[in-house]
Parts: sequence; structure tokens; C-alpha cells
Amino acid sequence: MTSVREEHHDPRPVFAAYGDSLVAGWGVSDAESLPARLEQEFVKAGKQWRVLNFGVSGDTSVDGLERLPEVLEAKPQAVLLEFGANDCYQGLPLDETRDALYKMIRTLRTENIPVFLAGWRTSIDLFKPYDDPELAGLVPLAPPLYTPKYVEGFNRMHADLAHRLNVPFMAHILAPLEGQPGCYQADGVHPNAKGARLLAEALAPLLLPLLS
Repeated sequence: MTSVREEHHDPRPVFAAYGDSLVAGWGVSDAESLPARLEQEFVKAGKQWRVLNFGVSGDTSVDGLERLPEVLEAKPQAVLLEFGANDCYQGLPLDETRDALYKMIRTLRTENIPVFLAGWRTSIDLFKPYDDPELAGLVPLAPPLYTPKYVEGFNRMHADLAHRLNVPFMAHILAPLEGQPGCYQADGVHPNAKGARLLAEALAPLLLPLLS
């Protein structure tokens, strides 16, 4: 995985991992992050691509849209696009999230850049307090918009966009880790090193068709 700040010439094609903390690798080393693991999986498959990490912890889809020019400047040949977790944590209006994702996908597609959309699935008990007393108080109050109707609409959104714009997608970025023990950090949301590795192993076969 190559940092976006490295300026030396690298002739390999660019794959952009573009998203929030789940892409950025919050809580793990750069070498253990999802982009680094994806690059390793691509190499195993005979694809000498460099994976640039365009993940920023805390970003919503609206924040991601503001960073789109930076991604385009890197001239990626394909993109993994992953936003949504922070949108629902903040109770961002669905129209704002949907519009930002739509604009990112449309702009990338207009530049003939294939996109794989990785979504986020939420639940009505997202803001349930932790049972662990050491983590008590870390869960914020649910935003006003966070209702059962919001949850239902949010959980349809990525699939609806993928079908509308005809892009491959995964409904929930963390789905490959379901039922896998020992894959998360203490918050139960961010993958640890093992989780990032397993996630890359699951995503790589889905992303390889984009690497022509």
C-alpha cells in the first residue's frame, strides 16, 4: 500500500481505497490496514497495482465528496468506495448521504473509472449502551432523525444506488467478518489486524474484475 503523500515515480496502475476509518485503518498500523492488505492480495493474484489509501477517519459521505478532486488527481484505474457509518452515527439526512454517494459514483464513472460500492448496514439499537463498564459513556445519544424509518431507508440506500447506477456492490462492508471470532478492536466496529486481513481476502476476488 502506497501513501498518497509519496511523490516518487511509481509506474504501477493506481487503485484507490476511498472511504472513512474502515478504509483508513483506524487503530492498526499502515501495514495492517485494509489498503495494504488489498495490495498484497492483488499481488498474489498477479496484479501489480499500488493501492492508495484515501480513507479518513470520521468522514461522512459529504466529507468524502469534498475530497473527490484529490482522488481524481491520483488518476486511479479503479476505486473501492466506502462511506456510510459516520453518516448514520451522526443521523445525517438520507437525502444528503444519497446525493453525495450518487455524485461520487457518477463523477468517477464519467471519468471511466470503475467503482465498487461498499455499504454500511445499521440497526435501531446502534446507540444501545455498552454492557462493558469500561466502555460506558462512549455511545452518544441517538440523533433526532435516527428512527426505525431512517434505519429502514438507510439500509436500502447503497443497494438502490448500486442498481440504479449499475455498479458492483457489497451491502455491508463488514459482512465478511460476521461469525468470525477475534476480528474487532474493543469498540466492536473497527477491524483489528486479523479483521483487515480477512476483509481484504474476501474483497479482493470482488475487486479483481475491475483491474483490467
